[in-house]
Amino acid sequence: MTILYQLIKKTKKFLKLSLRDRGLLIETFILAGIVRFAILFLPFYKVAGFAGKYKEESPELLNDIEKANMNKITWAVSVVSRYTPWESKCFVKALTAQIMLKKRKVSTTLYLGVAKDEKNNPIAHAWLRSGTDIITGGSGYKSFTQVAKFATYIGGGKQ
Repeated sequence: MTILYQLIKKTKKFLKLSLRDRGLLIETFILAGIVRFAILFLPFYKVAGFAGKYKEESPELLNDIEKANMNKITWAVSVVSRYTPWESKCFVKALTAQIMLKKRKVSTTLYLGVAKDEKNNPIAHAWLRSGTDIITGGSGYKSFTQVAKFATYIGGGKQ
């Protein structure tokens, strides 16, 4: 009974959102599924091809429209990643947000890093920066050694 109640509550909350926000959440959900599938079943070099230019950084300046788009996408990815039936961890979130922001002409840099856990096993992490903000994977990213970065450029002839 509790699960049904929570489902009804979440559905009501979803339906109270604007049509634009509902569309954004649906877009995010579908893209996150595609990204997760790609990560599981495609070679890394193919997935990395969606992430932008290797070893490059995006600019740190965003205009007000880019910041508004960044904030909306950050919200959508954060919400959707909690409700997917598949794992939507750092790399799925970062790549999903990056693809969505590129579509909206917002520059980003996706970073990949490695570290060791408490048992000395290697662990990986991905985070995404847009402007000066870390918009996904911000929790603990500083404890990872950056091993790769991929930038998308919008405007200025770079892309």
